[in-house]
Amino acid sequence: MNSKKRLTVLAVDLDHTLIDIDMIHYGLKQLLVTKPYLYPILFFTFLFKGKTYAKKYLYENSIFEIKNIPFNNALIEYINEHKDNYDHIILISGSYYKYVQYIADHLKIFDSVAGTNNKLNMISINKVIYLNKKFDNPIFDYIGDSRKDINIPKYNISTFMLIFTTRSKQYG
Repeated sequence: MNSKKRLTVLAVDLDHTLIDIDMIHYGLKQLLVTKPYLYPILFFTFLFKGKTYAKKYLYENSIFEIKNIPFNNALIEYINEHKDNYDHIILISGSYYKYVQYIADHLKIFDSVAGTNNKLNMISINKVIYLNKKFDNPIFDYIGDSRKDINIPKYNISTFMLIFTTRSKQYG
């Protein structure tokens, strides 16, 4: 009998979990301060092309500085302390993938990243589908700030969910 070992994956969300801000709000604030005249273009991009293109437009037209990002140091410590318990650690987020990659490159604690691109908004069930496809139905722990991100009972997925957030409200 050929039984393949299922990978154990730690999937970590970005916004309000690894960092204590939402990258969309960060980008909107940056755009308002530096290029407010681009707001109408952003609005019409969202309206006619959708969220994924709006996220890309926001990334391309806002100023991103890592020094302005408030990291969740307790979570970073947790990941470092428990990394040997996992075959793979992925930073997965609904934020535009270039933000996600930049932050992962800065921290150097993730094996891979996944974020929103023009074709896929990496939120909710899209995260579950991506993880199952990429890792061939893994056993995964998810660290995030919202049950709606990965609603396991709704989609009948047998995985473990861990919520670790920078917000004061904790989910169980």
